[in-house]
Amino acid sequence: MIKFFLNNKNLLLVGFLTAFGSGFGQTYFISLFGGYFRNLLDLTNGEFGSLYSAATMLSAISLIWAGKLIDNVALKKYIMIIIFGFSLTCLLTSRVSNVYILFICLFFLRFFGQGLMGHTSRTTMARYFNQNRGKALAISSYGLAFGEMVYPLLAVLFIGLMGWRYTWLSCSIMLLVFFGSCFWVLLKNHNKRHEEFIKSQKNDKNISWRRRDVLSDIKFYCYLPSSLLTGFALTGFFFHQVHIATLKSWNLSLIAFGLFFYAVFSIIGSTISGFLIDKFKARTLMPYFLLPLIIIFTLLIFNEGPIILFIYMSWLGFTQALAETISGALWAELYGVNNLGSIKALMTFFGVLASAASPFLFGFILDQGNTLNLLIVGTIITIIVCSLLSYLGKYFK
Repeated sequence: MIKFFLNNKNLLLVGFLTAFGSGFGQTYFISLFGGYFRNLLDLTNGEFGSLYSAATMLSAISLIWAGKLIDNVALKKYIMIIIFGFSLTCLLTSRVSNVYILFICLFFLRFFGQGLMGHTSRTTMARYFNQNRGKALAISSYGLAFGEMVYPLLAVLFIGLMGWRYTWLSCSIMLLVFFGSCFWVLLKNHNKRHEEFIKSQKNDKNISWRRRDVLSDIKFYCYLPSSLLTGFALTGFFFHQVHIATLKSWNLSLIAFGLFFYAVFSIIGSTISGFLIDKFKARTLMPYFLLPLIIIFTLLIFNEGPIILFIYMSWLGFTQALAETISGALWAELYGVNNLGSIKALMTFFGVLASAASPFLFGFILDQGNTLNLLIVGTIITIIVCSLLSYLGKYFK
C-alpha cells in the first residue's frame, strides 16, 4: 500500500482531499448548525428538516446533469469550479438572514459537498486505477473518515471562539486557500496522465456502457438496492440519533465518543475492502458485505449500555466503508470507465435521494410511539432482501 501510494501520490491525494473537503456539505457537519438556523429564523425541527430534505432532493436531481460533465471537462478545471462554488456557498451561509437564502445555501452545500466533491473523488479513483482500484478507493475514502473525526471538533471549537457565522466564513477561506492551492499543484501535470489513459482505452478492448444502456440492464437493479442501503439507513439513524439515544439512555458525550469509533473503523473497513476488491472483485463481494449488520442490529434490540453503543458505531463505520469502496468499484467493473462520470452521476443521484428520504421515513415511524425495535427489524428484513438481490446478480452477464 505504501509503495502504491508513493508511486501515485498526486492523484491519490486528489481523491483523499476531495472526499475530505466534502465534509462541509455532509449531514453530520450541517446538523451542528441546525439549532442556530432554527433560532435565527424561528423554525421548528420539522420545518428545518423539511427544508433540508427538499434542498437535498433538488441537489440530487441537479447531479444527474452536473456529474456527467466530469467525462468531458478537464479534471483540474472541473475541481476548481467546484471549489470556487463551494467556497462562495459557505460565504453566503455565513450571511443567512431569511428562509429563502437558507434554502439556497442548503441546496448548494449538498450539491457541491456531498454531491460533486464525493462524486469527483470516487469517479477519479475508479477511472484512473484499474489493477489497484480497490486500494485507490480505500485511500480516497480515508478522507471521509478523517473529516468525520476532525470537522465536528473544529466546528465546536470555532463556534465557541468566534460564533457560527465566522465559522462558515472560515470554511469558505479554507476551501479557497487550502483546498484550491492543493488541487492546483497536485493536478499540474494531470493532462499527461489523462492523455495516456485515453490512449490505453483506445488500444484496449474495454467495456464501454452508456447511461441509457445501464438503465436497461437487469444487473443494475440487482445491485442498486445494496449500494444504496447503507447510505439510506445510516443517514436515517444518524439524523435521529438524539431521539434514539434518549430511548437507549445514552448521553451526548457517549454519542460523540461513539462517532470517534465510527471514524476509526471506517478507516479499517476501507483498508480491508480495498485489498478484498483487488483480490476477489467487487461483484463477488456485493451479496455479503451487508450481512454482518444483521448481528449488530439484533444486538441493538436487546441491549442498551454504552458498550453496545461503541460496538454499534464501530460496525456501522466499518460497513459504511465497505459499501463506499465496494460500490465505488462495482460500476467500473460492470460498465467500464469511458462514461463512468455519467454512470456515477446517476448513482450519486440515487444515493443523495435515498439519504434525503430516510430522515422523513424514520421520523414518521419513530413518531408512532415505541417503534424503535420495529424500525430495526424492518431494516434487518431490508438487508436480507437486498443481499439476496445482489446474489441473483451473478446469474446475469
